[in-house]
Parts: sequence; structure tokens; C-alpha cells
Amino acid sequence: MRGLRARLLLVFAAAALLPLGAFGLWAGQRLRTTTQADFERRLAQLSEAAEARVDARVARDRAALGRMCEHDLLIDRLLVDLASGSFTPDREQEFVSLLPTSMRALGFDKLTVLRAGEGREAGTILGAGDNPDRAGAVDRVLLAEMRQAHGTAFVPARRVLADGRFAGESELALGCTAARDGVQVAVVGARFLNADYLTGLSGPGDELGLWWTGSGGELPEGARRGGGTRPVHAFADARGETVVRLVAVADDARERQELATLTRGFGFGLGAAGALALLFALLAGLRVSRPLREVEAAVQRVIEGDLESTVDIHGKGDAGRVLAKFNEMTEELRATRERMLRAERIAAWREIARRIAHEIKNPLSPIQLSIETMRKTWKKQHPDFEEIFEESTLAILEEVGRMKRIVTEFSDFARMPRPRAERVDVNALVEHVVGLHAGGDVAVEAETTEPLELLGDSEQLTQVLMNLVQNATDAAAARHGQHGGRVRVVAKPDEHGVSIEVLDNGPGIPAEDRLKVFEPYFTTKSHGTGLGLAICERIVGDHGGRLSFGDGIDGGAGLSIWLPLTGPPAEIQATLSDAVLPLTRKR
Repeated sequence: MRGLRARLLLVFAAAALLPLGAFGLWAGQRLRTTTQADFERRLAQLSEAAEARVDARVARDRAALGRMCEHDLLIDRLLVDLASGSFTPDREQEFVSLLPTSMRALGFDKLTVLRAGEGREAGTILGAGDNPDRAGAVDRVLLAEMRQAHGTAFVPARRVLADGRFAGESELALGCTAARDGVQVAVVGARFLNADYLTGLSGPGDELGLWWTGSGGELPEGARRGGGTRPVHAFADARGETVVRLVAVADDARERQELATLTRGFGFGLGAAGALALLFALLAGLRVSRPLREVEAAVQRVIEGDLESTVDIHGKGDAGRVLAKFNEMTEELRATRERMLRAERIAAWREIARRIAHEIKNPLSPIQLSIETMRKTWKKQHPDFEEIFEESTLAILEEVGRMKRIVTEFSDFARMPRPRAERVDVNALVEHVVGLHAGGDVAVEAETTEPLELLGDSEQLTQVLMNLVQNATDAAAARHGQHGGRVRVVAKPDEHGVSIEVLDNGPGIPAEDRLKVFEPYFTTKSHGTGLGLAICERIVGDHGGRLSFGDGIDGGAGLSIWLPLTGPPAEIQATLSDAVLPLTRKR
């Protein structure tokens, strides 16, 4: 709006300033000086903004790397394995395979973990997210540079590993050290100093070119040249010597063109009727801009969220029509917002309905089996009917209670409940779930070994196992009908945890669908909602475990749950009121 008023004044003033030629020449020179100063100020602001983005990116990377060294599960597990001598080739391979995921999550182009400390093994690469094959090589130069940098960002020097491979140099690295039980590892994250790095430094609408130069600041061939060049950031090596510079180059062609246009306008616009034209410009500008100022103020209120804002309509001309259209627009915005809010509420309730229906459906099968068993035994006057009645009614009450708790938890609407850590007898849990599915068309059997206990939420783990066993029986029945379907649930100890496998002899999962099985709403069953496995994965993840897909019986599917003995991680249990001590596996 201010620009419109200024243009109106400028048009009429230009026609009034012809008798004032001398003043026009002076004003033109002053305008050139101001334009140049504005250009230099804009270049400085853009350069400072780019430098601030570099500093912010380095700060974010340093914070992310610090969190990884302080309380990252992957690094903590590595330190435990190294300290206990359990870093076997299998564990090394698992660590190497998981490191790229951490690298991508942190946004680094490189993530290298090396042995720190002293001795011959110092500098040995334990894993490299960008190149897993580097595991086992030695890079003492990188370890020394990280120590010399003392936590600041540095450009690694050109270096060759012990096996003769070149490690590169065009990158910005940060490092930190994690230690436990006398074992130290160094974690070094790096970003490539390339065109992608520059892309993230440009703000919206920046008319600025960013270029890499050497320590001397010479621009490369093809760099855009124009009104000025300004240094943005100097990247130093571990010794503090500048290796790479980032400079900003801006082209002032647009400013020069606009200045020339304005200068010509002064020559043609000065006239004898300057005073009269200027007075007319003032009056016309005020009259025209008044309704526009009202619209501007109303638009600002709308931007701030006040959709009830309207403007008073003055007259019936063009300005009145504009004001009327603005009022119509705000009315439509209010109606649109109300429709959107209503649609969001409907979508939220539909989501709750789908989740509740899916989670309640699974317990209905064992309840139905228990009732049918009681009816059959009663009809036959079976001598053990009282015992069967007692077991069946207890099972029904337990499942009904579990459904009630599920509905209560879903009513919170925000998310699944946090796990409540308690001692869980894994074998008893497996036998309970298997027993609830016994007597159906599909043979369900349990295989347990030594007594197993862990810390976890018994209700949630029962929900996970019930869901997996129900899916397995459905798959086996779909392939074999009423005869021949098999499901086997195997519980066994694993390294620092417990493994539970649910294997079936159903049709299996096609290779193209194996990466989608844990996605919400993905299902291969005509009657499925696709939420079961997604919820199971969420519960297992909240317990600090993992849920993976594999092969089952005779080409069927297999799902494996790994759970740590120590229960849900600390950040999941942070809101619990009762502290629970870590638990080790019973021998």
C-alpha cells in the first residue's frame, strides 16, 4: 500500500519538477548514491544471513553429534560390547549395517566411528555410514585431527588410509568422544562442501551467488560478477588454518537498470506545472489510498487470524466494489475454516473408530471359542464341565477386561499408552496366547526352553502376540482351509534379550510387499484394517525392541520380536512414577 501511494506521488511530482532542473540533477546524484548504498547493505545482509545459516547448521550438527555420544542406543551398545569383549564379527556386521540409518537420520554425508584412546587399535574404523567396506581400516590422521580441533568444525586434510584408499578432503567434519568402562570411541560426522551444501544456505528470494574458493579467495571460472563480492565464512582445518572460503557475489545489473530508468524519468518529467501537479497528486493520493489503507489494515488482521474483520463501504464506485469484495472474501474464509475444522473432526473420529474396531476384533475369536467349548461340553454333559467352565469364563473375563482397557486407552485419542514396566514371564505369556487359540481349525503350538523373564508391559505384549498369532492363523487357514494349517510360537533367549518367533505355513508375503507390511493401513486380507502390524511395531519399539519379517514354515511367513531384558528405554519410562530395577535372564 505504501508503494502504491509512493508511485502516485512520484508520477505527479515528476510532471511538476521541470522548472527545478538543478534540483533534479542533484536528486539524481543522491539517488545513485543511495541505490549503491542500499545494494551494498543488501549484499551485507544476505551475506550475514548466509553466514548465520552456516553457523546454525554447524550448531545443529554439533548438538546432534553430542546427543549421539551421550545417550545413543547404538553407541551405548557398541561400548558395552567393546568393554565386555562381545564385539564379535556378527555384532560388528550388525553395527555396520545400522550405522547408515543413524547417518541419514542425523543428516550427515559421512558418519565414521573409530576406536579412540591409546594403543595400536587407536584409529581403527569400527563403522562408516557412507562406506561400510571401510570397517577394519585405520585412519589415525582423522582421529588426530578430531582431537586437535577440540570440538570445533574442521576440514579434514588429504589423507590415505592404512589399506591405501583415499579418504577425500572436500568436507566439513565435527567429532565427539564417547566412553564407558575404560573404552573410548570417536564419532566423526561430516557434510560435503559441495553444491548441495550451498543450496541449503540460500534463503527464499535471495539474489545472491555463493561460491567456494581456496584460501586466497580467488573466484572460480564462470562465477557471477557484478556489483560486489563479500566473504561469508572461512572453513579451517584442525590446526585453525583456512582451507576453504565461502564468498557471496551479487550482480547489480538490476539496480543499474532501475537507476538509469529513473534518471531518464527525471529528464522527461520536470515541467512548469510542478506545484499544481504535486498538489493534485497529494489530494488524489490521499483520496484513492484511504479505502486501500482500510483494506491493508483489514488484510493484516486477517493474516493474524481475525476472520471476523470487515471494512466499512464508502460510496458505490470502484473503491466501494473492492471493499464489498473484501468483505465477501472474509465471509468465504470463515465458512471454509468452519468446513475444514468439521472435516478434521470427522476424520479424527473415523480414525479412532477404525483403530478401536481392529483392536477389539482380535479378542472376540478366543471368546467365541471359549463359549463354543462350554456349549459343547454342556451339551455332552462332560464330567470336566465345571473345570472347563471355570477356565473358559476366566478367559472370557480376561479378554473382556482387556477390550475395556483398550477402549479406555483409545479414548485418550492422542496416542498409544506408554508401556508400564513390570516383570513378565515370557513362557507363561506365550502359553496363554497359544491356549486361547487352541481348539480351532489351525494347530497352534508353543516351543519354550529355559525360564525367561523380562521387564515390560504385560498387557501390551499380550496384545502384540495376540495380533501376530491371529494373523498367522488367518494366513494358514487361507492356504489350507480347515485341515493342515500350522502356527508355531517359539520363545528363546537372545543376546541381552528374548526372541519370540511366530511362524505359519500360510501363503507367505510377496517380495514386493515385504517392505510395506508395517505401514499403517497396508493389509493383504480382505477383512483387515491394516493397523495391526503398525500398532505392534509401535509397541515393540516403545519397549526398546524391534519387529522384523522373515520366512515361516514351508514357504509361509515368520515374524520375529526381539525385546531387551531391561525393559523400555529411559526416555519412554520417564513419566512413570515407580522406578523399576534392570532384570537379567534367569538361568
